[in-house]
Amino acid sequence: MVRFLGILLFVVVFCDALAASPIHIYEDKTNTQSPAEVLSIFKTGKTRELQGETFNPGFTKSTFWLIFRSDPINFNHKLLIGNSHINKLEFLVSEDEKTKLRYVTGDHFLFRQRPINNRLFIFPLEARAGSVYLIKVDKRSESLQLSVQILSAEQLLQKSSRENLITGILWGIIILVIVFVCFMYITVGEKLYLHYLLYLLVASLWIAADKGYGYQFLWPDFPEFASRARPVFNAILNIMIIQLMQSFVNQSTQSPFYKPLYFTKIASFVLALCFLFLPAEFHSLSYWFLGALLFLGALTVILVAFSLIEQIIAGNKAAWFYTISIFMLVVFSVAELSIHSGSSNNELYYLSNFGIQTGLVIEIIILNFGLAHRFNSYKNEKEALLIEVNKKQNELTERIIETQETERRKIADQLHDDVGSMLSLAILQISSATDNHPDEEKTKINLEKSMRVLGTVSDTIRNMSHTLTPLAIEKYGFKNAVIDLVASINLTDKIDVEHVILGFENTDNYSSNFLNDMYRISQELLNNIIKHSEASHCLIQLIEHEDAISIQIEDNGKGMKNDQLSIKSGMGISNIKSRVDYFKGQVEFSEKLEGGTLINIEIPIKGDES
Repeated sequence: MVRFLGILLFVVVFCDALAASPIHIYEDKTNTQSPAEVLSIFKTGKTRELQGETFNPGFTKSTFWLIFRSDPINFNHKLLIGNSHINKLEFLVSEDEKTKLRYVTGDHFLFRQRPINNRLFIFPLEARAGSVYLIKVDKRSESLQLSVQILSAEQLLQKSSRENLITGILWGIIILVIVFVCFMYITVGEKLYLHYLLYLLVASLWIAADKGYGYQFLWPDFPEFASRARPVFNAILNIMIIQLMQSFVNQSTQSPFYKPLYFTKIASFVLALCFLFLPAEFHSLSYWFLGALLFLGALTVILVAFSLIEQIIAGNKAAWFYTISIFMLVVFSVAELSIHSGSSNNELYYLSNFGIQTGLVIEIIILNFGLAHRFNSYKNEKEALLIEVNKKQNELTERIIETQETERRKIADQLHDDVGSMLSLAILQISSATDNHPDEEKTKINLEKSMRVLGTVSDTIRNMSHTLTPLAIEKYGFKNAVIDLVASINLTDKIDVEHVILGFENTDNYSSNFLNDMYRISQELLNNIIKHSEASHCLIQLIEHEDAISIQIEDNGKGMKNDQLSIKSGMGISNIKSRVDYFKGQVEFSEKLEGGTLINIEIPIKGDES
């Protein structure tokens, strides 16, 4: 038993002796100390041991050194520095009182200078036991967070495999949604899908830049852009968050938050340009630009939040989807950032590595539900509108058919009552003249009467022909046809009609049907006044504008209050309304103060009418 305890004690002591050397950290506030000086400080015990795996000094103007001894435990292991955005890293090894520089890498150097092809910084530990490793970490004038681990090849492989699997799943979902949104924009053509697509692309680029995948796969030969990518995409992301929100909830330009959001977008765009084109000699100013970026980010969140609250109060259901989605993204992003800053438990591996990506995936899933809801609402509204349009079209068709039938009945009545009776009278008079009156003088008188009757028949048929098809338009043109119509009415001495016609000098661009309908509208207006208004004077104006035709008519009759019958009459104003509605025009009725009625008609000129 004593021998067993002795062996156990020896094993414990031996293992303790072989325990991995702790990692020390040293801050060089002067940024001038050499590796030899830092090594001397380390040997005198003036450095401090790194507690845990993380170190978070925040914004710093100093250079930091990581120092630890090589021993049998960490031999052939890998040093993993879990920050893909360090400007410059110098990896040195001190052996036999000689310090050699092994690797120089960082965001300010080509990606291929990294010892191992990985988005993070991984250095092989190959020095013999007793040697000292020194790693100079330079991220001056920026925020620094360090995660330092010494892993075996197997541990590193397991860690990388796990990260690659989760990353592949999350990126696969994001890429699938990007393809879907791209397809929706091509098929639907709505700007919302374009804004959503741009938002997803910018957010993906920002995550790729933040996680180091951008420098590894997208711009490995552009180290100058590698250190600027995150703030550039962050500023552009502010713009796309605002733009997507405005499109998603249909924010009105009258909203009190619209102009502040507009100026925030402008400021973010200017800031993105500053980050992109800032000369290297002004790198010390990046502190102020980062402060401006944080301010604009906070301002964006506040303005978007108030805009969404405004839309929710107004009963906009889409605002709820956007609010929940952006809330989930913010929660997961804050969780990851808080872990990196050291204010939360760093053992939450998943959130510390995939919090922002997971938040984005949850956000786009919720947004897709919102888009589906929005699309269904749009579809229902469109179907209801289509039903209403079809209903109005059917009503218009019925009114046109009714008008045609009424006109046919009118023509039939004229043929039967006027033309038929006058022809019968003419036949009777001719028959009487030839059969019963040998007296030439009386026969002549009867024949003259017959000629007058036949002349009346001719005029009646001529008027009916004009009603069916105004041939004067084809022979003399639209303008002269209307002037002839006014002149024929003035010959009756029932009413004095004045006319003003502006334009219509060249009507070749108008179809004959369109001109015929304009003529009939004018004719119907004049006929309605003659029959119902009891007016003695009338003025009709036809004016050709660039985009519309205006017909205005006014009289000094009894007015609309005493003329309701004509408005409801199938042969009166309703016929005019049917024709104007067919051309998607507008009719306006008003009563003049001095007595009489004023009717104003505006008919748009479209390509299919010219």
